[in-house]
Parts: sequence; C-alpha cells; structure tokens
Amino acid sequence: MSRTTRFIDQNIRRIRPKPFTLAMLQDIPGGQVGLLPANIQGKPLKVEFAPWDNSNPTPENPESVELFWNDVSVGIKSWSSRIEPDDFFIEVPALNLSQGRHEVDYQLILATGQAEPSDIRVLTIDLQAPALNNPSELLFPAEVLTAGVTKDYLAAYGDSVKVNVPFHKVAAPGDVIVGEWKNLSNGVSHSFRSQPLTEDDYEDRVQLTFSGDFFRDTVKDGQWQVTYRAEDRAGNSSPVSTPVPITIAVLRPPRVAPSPWVVEIGDTPAESGVLKALSALDGATVRIPEEAVYFDDDTVELQFGEPGSHGAISVPVSAQSRDVHIPKENIAAWMKKTLPVYYTIHLPDGSSVPSTPLTLTISEVDKYSYPVPQLAAPFSDPVSSGAIPGTGLPISQRKWAFISTDCLISISVEGIGIMDKHRVTAAQTEAGVVVTAPKSLMSGLPVNQRFIVQTEVSFDDGATWFSFVELRPMLKP
Repeated sequence: MSRTTRFIDQNIRRIRPKPFTLAMLQDIPGGQVGLLPANIQGKPLKVEFAPWDNSNPTPENPESVELFWNDVSVGIKSWSSRIEPDDFFIEVPALNLSQGRHEVDYQLILATGQAEPSDIRVLTIDLQAPALNNPSELLFPAEVLTAGVTKDYLAAYGDSVKVNVPFHKVAAPGDVIVGEWKNLSNGVSHSFRSQPLTEDDYEDRVQLTFSGDFFRDTVKDGQWQVTYRAEDRAGNSSPVSTPVPITIAVLRPPRVAPSPWVVEIGDTPAESGVLKALSALDGATVRIPEEAVYFDDDTVELQFGEPGSHGAISVPVSAQSRDVHIPKENIAAWMKKTLPVYYTIHLPDGSSVPSTPLTLTISEVDKYSYPVPQLAAPFSDPVSSGAIPGTGLPISQRKWAFISTDCLISISVEGIGIMDKHRVTAAQTEAGVVVTAPKSLMSGLPVNQRFIVQTEVSFDDGATWFSFVELRPMLKP
C-alpha cells in the first residue's frame, strides 16, 4: 500500500516526529539536505524513531512500526511486550541506498489499533566524487616555480605564499581541498586542509595561503612536491592532482648550479665547448664556477659522461677546491665524441640539485701525431725476404699519446692481422709494443714491392678505432 493511499484512507494527519539516523550529517546553508556519508555503502542503514507515550503492547494487542523508503515498505517491526530502549529502529537494506534524494517515514500502530503516521525525513545519498580540472596542478606564483620559496620571496610578499586551486567540477558547499607536501628525498609529508566551501563562495576560486612559519618550522629547506584532491561533504574524493615540484630555501640561500667548464679549452665558459685532445695529454681539469652556491654540509659529485657508458667517471668534489682532475684515460675514451659533464649537489636531507650540463666535444688526435710503426732492429727499409729468420719479422710500435692499459692495439701486414685487439700491458705503456710478422706471411708477399704495416688503437674497449700513418717498407729478395 502506498503512503498516499494509506493516509487518504485513514484520513488522519501526521503526528509522529520524523525518523532519523545517527549517520546523517548536520545540514549546512546551501548544502544537500539530510546528507549521508559515502561510507554507509555496503551495509544496512539504521533508521531510528522516538519512543511514544502510553506504549502497552501485549500478545493480544501488539504494537508495530512499518518503515517506508520512497513510499515502499522496507521493514516492519512488531512488539507484544515492553519495548527495550535500544529497539526503536528498523534497518534499511543496503540495496536501497542508491544515489539521490530519498523520503523516509514510518507508520505506528498502537495497541489500541490507532495508526499514527510520521513526518517525512529527506535523506540525500551522494556517491559522485568531485572531478578535478584538467590540468589539475596547483597554481603557484611564477617566481616560486622558477626560483622556489626563498627568504627574499617571503620578505617581498608578506611572509606567505598564496596558491590558487583550479576550479573543480560540480563544486558544492561543504567541499574541502585536502593536500600534501612531500619531501622527494626522504618521503616525509605534511598534509593541509582548506576551510569548507560555503554557499557564499563555493563558485569562487579557492586560494591557499602558506605562512612563512610553515616553511621555516615545518617543511624546511629541500625539494618538495605538492598535490591535492577535492573532497565533498559526503567524503567522496577526487583523484590526486598532478604534482608540482617546489624548491624550499628559506633557511639559507638556494643552491645554484651553473654549468662547469674545462680549463684546457680556454675561452669564455659556456654551456658547450670543444676540447682538443692534445691539450689534455695528462688529463683535464673540470672547474665548478664561483657562481655555484652550495654549503659545507652538502656533498658535491662531478659526472664526466653518461653514467654506465665507457669512459664515464664520477668524482667527489673536495670541499677545499672547485677543480676536479679527469684522468687522461677518460679523456681518450671520449675522443671524437660528445658527452655531458655536470655536477650534482647532494643536500643533507637527501635531496639533490643537478647542475646545468656542459655539452663537451673532444676532438681526436690527428693521425700524423701518432708514431709510425717501425721495423725492429736489426731490420730496416728495405728488408730482405731471405734475411727474415724463422721466427719472423719483428715490428715495433712506439708508445703513443694517451697510451694506457685501457688501450687495445691491432697491427696488420697487408691487411692480415698479426696482433688483434691486444690489451696494452703496464710494461708496454713505457716500452711500446713489439710483434712479429710470421715468416710464412712474409714469404708469401711479392718481392721488389712495398708492403703495408698498419697500426690501429682503441681507447674505448673496441667501440672506436684510430689508424696511425702506415709504414710502407720495400721487400727485397
């Protein structure tokens, strides 16, 4: 039976107070009426009603309450004896708790048979989460995005930072902005929560204000990211916004990390440069500029080349100097290539500030600057084929620029390898390399013609090879 039919047929007025539920949120101006929190989902809703006077149920004359949800009966409870104080309720099945506005009332049947309907309680169920704007990032002042929150900024702007929140969709009174500052190095976080929107301002842009004390005493210096989400009065929450990275430097000046420079290049420091390899035969000096700002409790590390690539090296920077020596082996490994050179400032809180990189190109050594291979004593040009002993023809390669135990060397005679990708030994870095061309090879070459002896070396474990000027001695009978 519908509520309308019941009440018309009985021709009685409503005299019982509205049902209620303790889950119901307090109404606010401009807000949804009788709003229920979103976490009621998945379980029955306990709806209560006030006790009535002159209650006297008996087995012969019981009393009952029937609860209606949008005019549909969802539960009946009957008593034939004294009603316990905690039994004045009926549970609404979880399946009825759908999105939208709902009307709830009940009808009491007294022991006398008299029917007493209640006033209607309006309940609202809101299951729709707020949606953020796209893009969703908090709108920090441009100066903060580029230079961070600094002592100078706070001094210039009233010791605070004001941040605008992009409009979120379907904003309503009672919505709040819930956010988090998270330290990128150690994971420490600090949450914040805006004042709830009201009927007077829910259509206005939300502005968050962070005080200077918040930065000095709570977050302190470091690299942080800031996110937020919109939460409505029912507890529905939007996804988290896109994070905004922010540098905080309010306790002392922010770190500054301009690009380094290689002293041997000469010229005016810039963000790119060309180093002549022969200018760095004993290695090179990378200099961190005086304009760089870091502190005694920071650690600084210089990176020469992409980490993991052949010839790359990471060097701690001494607190007493801004010059870093790069060994000649690492210079040679990058000949005829371009590499990044940069340094990283590691802060005490675990965060890091990378410098602007120097894009460095290292030129190769001209082939004419390498020593030509030679016939070893007692042989010279021309060489007599008949004089070559059974042990073969000795060929000597004097030490060359950037020779080290990192070098590989290959030597060939008429394109036939007599030494292939040999790693130079410590002794050979001083004495040079001697190899023998087999007697059988030399005997097979035509006489009265010149033959070619070719040396090639690699400084990067075989990835790149450099050819020396060829030796072309005459072979006589």
